[in-house]
Amino acid sequence: MGSEDCKNLLYDQACLQVWADNVSNISLWMQTKECYKCDLLKKENISNNRVTNIRLNTIYSLWLDLTNDSSHNNCRTLQTFEEHGVYQWNISNNFHCSQIKQISASQDLFMPFVYALLLIIPSLAAWFFISYLQRTYVVPSVFRFASKTDLDIENDFGTGSNEPVIIHPQIPTPVKNNSYRITSLDTFRGISIILMVFVNLGGGHYWFFDHAPWNGVTLADFILPWFCWVMGVSIAISLRSQLRSSTKRKYVFGRIVRRSIALLIMGLVLNSVNHNNLSTFRPFGVLQRLAFVYFIAATLETIFMKPQPYFTNTRLDVIRDIIESARQWIIVIILVAIHTSITFFLPIPGCPKGYLGPGGLYNSSSNFNCTGGAAGYIDRLILGENHLYPGTSKHIYQSLPFDPEGVLGILTNALLVYMGVHAGRIILCYQYTNERIKRWIAWTIVLGLIGGCLCNFSKEEGLIPINKNLFSLSYAFITGSSAFLIFIILFLIIEHWRLWSGSPFAEIG
Repeated sequence: MGSEDCKNLLYDQACLQVWADNVSNISLWMQTKECYKCDLLKKENISNNRVTNIRLNTIYSLWLDLTNDSSHNNCRTLQTFEEHGVYQWNISNNFHCSQIKQISASQDLFMPFVYALLLIIPSLAAWFFISYLQRTYVVPSVFRFASKTDLDIENDFGTGSNEPVIIHPQIPTPVKNNSYRITSLDTFRGISIILMVFVNLGGGHYWFFDHAPWNGVTLADFILPWFCWVMGVSIAISLRSQLRSSTKRKYVFGRIVRRSIALLIMGLVLNSVNHNNLSTFRPFGVLQRLAFVYFIAATLETIFMKPQPYFTNTRLDVIRDIIESARQWIIVIILVAIHTSITFFLPIPGCPKGYLGPGGLYNSSSNFNCTGGAAGYIDRLILGENHLYPGTSKHIYQSLPFDPEGVLGILTNALLVYMGVHAGRIILCYQYTNERIKRWIAWTIVLGLIGGCLCNFSKEEGLIPINKNLFSLSYAFITGSSAFLIFIILFLIIEHWRLWSGSPFAEIG
């Protein structure tokens, strides 16, 4: 290979120059650190007495091994390469390997973020300063921005401060025609949409804007759960509003069915764009997943939700949100139990029960054809491999196709949506901001701890690792916890303290 191979490096690429001094029959074997307990694969034969240039991927740290085929000697090392860097590795005739050293500077991946922060931070500081001047009436009214409607326009939402909204327990609160949108919820939805679009457009080729190959999470892996969680909050608020306006439940259910079918059809249409081969058509997708989990959560609320909040004037008022949703939670827990039972006890030909790995090279290729365990087996059984997503794990583990929006993950995704529904119910059941915040914080901590215990606070070693592809239980709990935390912050800043209007994300949401 010639020296020109170190020129015109692409995104996430570096060049390694290997010099073999009077050593023949040398091979470079390689594997990413991300590939859990995977055997190294042969990358290149190293030429004797000349430089061999090798392009490497810089997303993950790499295990490198120079091996002498005749003497079985080797030089093994773990190295992190930086984008567009050029590195040198020498091996002498007594099979002595030098340290890998960088001979050409790499690019700073994070400089675009530094430049962005240099623009964003002063802009935010100026914005908050102007907002402060507005509130103190220093700025003339003609220059003031439009003020946000108070939170207590609709009694269902209470107030943005700690001032109480008095509702007599025996007298139904009158329904008002004027409506109010929770700006922090719209902002959260807008942030999720912007991040989703950014990730779908490549995420600037940053590894943390790409999904984790199998276990573990990146920023990209939080976006769909956040969107699902926000959808759950909206379900609770929207359905309570419809039921309070005396809309019959059968009509509400009809709307749910129509919306679910519309989402399902849109997902299928999007999957058919630039793909008109029915033999490889993929029926699963994000919109299809949203259609199913929306139908489950909204149907439960349509059947069991009361038109008026639950009030008892007893000590049980502190858990009125749980009392009001007890039947729904029982059904959701049953769905989770079904998911767990299938995952750990379904017999899979040629695979161990309860397998949660990606198959392929994972764990020394011990279960090569078991990708996704029960979840992957069900999808392949129903549709066949040709109709599944190639899989985010394929380029690392060389595993079978696996669809992250498959059948079994619907059940745990519904759990996540229902966490959002419960966050919305807390808004409906309590008028004080501090009452809401305390409960949201409790959910944040409890869900985080449960998720952490399930995965043993590690990436690979827990009973149920965090896994977006499988939509594992630990993944649902951890992402649900993060959604509660972000919403708490947004709710305080936007609704309670009124430091930010939510723009431009609120308008997008």
